[in-house]
Amino acid sequence: MSTPGAGALALARELALLGARCAVEERSGDREPLAWPREPFLALGARLRDELASDDPMMVRLRVRLGLPEAAAWMVFCCAAAERHRDVAASFSIMLDDLQTLLPTPHVVATLLHHAWDLPIEALLCEVGVGGPAERMGLVERVDAGLHRPQSWQPFRLSAREGVHLLLGAVPAVEPSPLNVLREPPARSVALPEVMLRGATELLLEYGALCVRCPSARVGRQFALDLATLAGREAWVVLAGDDPPDAADVARLRGGLVAVDLFGPCLARSFPDAWLRAVAAQLAPVVALVPLNAHTGAWPVIELEDFDHATRRRVWRQVIDDEATADALALRFKASTDEVRSAAAAAGAKARVRGATVDAAALTEEVLAQGARRMGRNVTAMRVRARFEDLVVSEQLRSTLRELLDGHRASVTVFDRWGLGSRSPLGRGLACLFSGPPGTGKTFAAQCIAAELGLNLYRVDLSQVVSKYIGETEKSLSRVFDEAEAGHGILLFDEADALFGKRSEVKDAHDRYANVEVAYLLQRMESFEGLSILTTNLRNNLDAAFLRRLRYVLEFPMPDAAMRGSLWARSLPPPRYWHAEVDLTSFAERFAFAGGHIHTIGLAASHLAAAQPEGLLRTEHLVRATWRELEKLGMGRSRDDFGVLARHLPGASS
Repeated sequence: MSTPGAGALALARELALLGARCAVEERSGDREPLAWPREPFLALGARLRDELASDDPMMVRLRVRLGLPEAAAWMVFCCAAAERHRDVAASFSIMLDDLQTLLPTPHVVATLLHHAWDLPIEALLCEVGVGGPAERMGLVERVDAGLHRPQSWQPFRLSAREGVHLLLGAVPAVEPSPLNVLREPPARSVALPEVMLRGATELLLEYGALCVRCPSARVGRQFALDLATLAGREAWVVLAGDDPPDAADVARLRGGLVAVDLFGPCLARSFPDAWLRAVAAQLAPVVALVPLNAHTGAWPVIELEDFDHATRRRVWRQVIDDEATADALALRFKASTDEVRSAAAAAGAKARVRGATVDAAALTEEVLAQGARRMGRNVTAMRVRARFEDLVVSEQLRSTLRELLDGHRASVTVFDRWGLGSRSPLGRGLACLFSGPPGTGKTFAAQCIAAELGLNLYRVDLSQVVSKYIGETEKSLSRVFDEAEAGHGILLFDEADALFGKRSEVKDAHDRYANVEVAYLLQRMESFEGLSILTTNLRNNLDAAFLRRLRYVLEFPMPDAAMRGSLWARSLPPPRYWHAEVDLTSFAERFAFAGGHIHTIGLAASHLAAAQPEGLLRTEHLVRATWRELEKLGMGRSRDDFGVLARHLPGASS
């Protein structure tokens, strides 16, 4: 069995040797200029055409999979033959009358094919010349031969990555690419409306390219997979950064329905119209996924909405047969088919190692873990271990927090089933403000909410988000909100007054752009589909426009004596590790600490107790830890403040 491409390489060698022989005869005077023998070339040309139509795997790859025209395919094989055979390289040098150049040029290859096929040399030059299909796909590359040569006389050589395939006859199952490509096989069914997908298919076939405006990249990926599923093909989603990927690399993606995620390029600059035209000229059909505000010019466009509950349920049913489980997971997570598949595969692998089965809890754990891994450097995923019953607040505040939880759980019913989503002026998200002195439980309450809802909690790193450069803060915030939606989590803006402060009077350009940032935050919070929590110690410093857009504004006051007693008990180890003398009543009544400070004192006292041989918590440990906390806070402290507890202070007489 011959090596793939061996026959074509042999024919390319014959073609080059025949051309060199004619060039030698021409220069020796034995033949008129370009009066090359007709019969040998036409006979060889017929064999070239037969090889083009053969079932050789390498030829099928170049002609069918990559769609190279006839002349472009032979340009590739001529470059490969020059690499493989010394006499072929020498033949090109002879035809060029240049001892330094051992490579084919577009003019030489076009001349050879002109004699072999009796076609106009101008048409052949368009196929094999500079910027032709073979070069655009990265199969061959130009070698700089100086500025004083016509482009058709610039030498070409086989690209380094293509040499492995052409010289070794190794036909890749999938075209090699440096691109970040998500390859997904067809699903069992589609999640988006089938009528819309069939209409999109017709547009795609008619125009060769289709722009899809999406509220998020997740929705775009789902559209691409559903479209490919209808066609019985794989979906290949190219994930781009801030710049469009190399058009030649995209053009080589053959075998699946190609969709390019252009969210990054469209956010960084205008829609890359020229780039899409270059790709569509070589690769059709191709789908461009763009944000909702992208101006796509004359391209046919489909605009998608975010997943409703029915779509989310259909996504989960693709991997889960139990309808009740799929419905429960759809209520919690807005996921695309590729995310659900990935979570199911990871959960299945873990279950095999543990000798367990994959259930809803295992899938939930993996979905949350994968969501946390998607977050960028502007966000920190907080480990949530809090329980709602551990939150020490007033009954009224606890009731309001329960109301907040119930409202979030009921959002699917209100917005989707009752149809209020299209009429809500504030969007579908739930934004709330927790205000109060430091240590009163604002962040802990956010952790409790995340634990109750079974979602991740993401703290926004304001030092990474806010930038002195114009426009960078908005870009960072947009990425934060998009990542939170993709990461199945709640956004926590700690000390939000630093970012959401009052808009100032415009006195210079810096004030004007600072106000633009605040206005953008207002708009983005409205469109955010999830739950966002802002915490602040200084509520009056917030812009009043924020309060109008917030669904809940909760005040966390300093705890009273009864609440402080409960906080003291919760900050310490179980009572069996206490000495009999310990009585927390005096601490709760004497010191008006917030819960955060009480927790710090309890932790310090526990370490003091554990370091003693007895290993029991004593009153003196609590007193010493309290004294140090007062010192740290810069608060007044004297022995009189401790009353009867002063005898436990260092240096006190028994």
